[in-house]
Amino acid sequence: MKKIFIFTLVAASSLFANTLVVTNGSVKAHTEVFGDSTIDPSTKSITSHLQMDDTIESLKGSVDVSVRKLKSDNETRDEHMVEALESNKYPVAHYTFGKVSKTASGYTIDGILKFHNVERPLKINARIIDNGNSIEIKGKGKFKLSSYNVKPIRLLLLTVRDRIDLNIDVKFKKQ
Repeated sequence: MKKIFIFTLVAASSLFANTLVVTNGSVKAHTEVFGDSTIDPSTKSITSHLQMDDTIESLKGSVDVSVRKLKSDNETRDEHMVEALESNKYPVAHYTFGKVSKTASGYTIDGILKFHNVERPLKINARIIDNGNSIEIKGKGKFKLSSYNVKPIRLLLLTVRDRIDLNIDVKFKKQ
């Protein structure tokens, strides 16, 4: 009887979860070419597998971002980056939300980033706004390409910095 009650309670609680669907937004991946310039590719190709109950801290699920569709202001450089990141072989970066915690300045999302077929923890500091029928997430995170088994990237004779600074700005509709 106790098992039936617990199963019913869990099943009923999932009925109240909102599925979050991306309405618009972007993910930017800033880095630099030593001695030259910055590289700021971005993509709007984002797929949500997120759900949320009645609080922001209840956010759970994952988000997929197309690595293949990252575009900067230099098409030739983008082609070299596609090759260097092997994005034909690993076209998607997959971020799974872990714990979402309230902080003095917003929220911290502790999750797992699967990039280049390697999974590693990634913390995102974010401002998350619940607008009733929608959610807005603006956040920042950073990681090293070498931590995901990406070989040092060279463009001509210049080396690309190992660190990627993520800038996330995505709006979701609750369904």
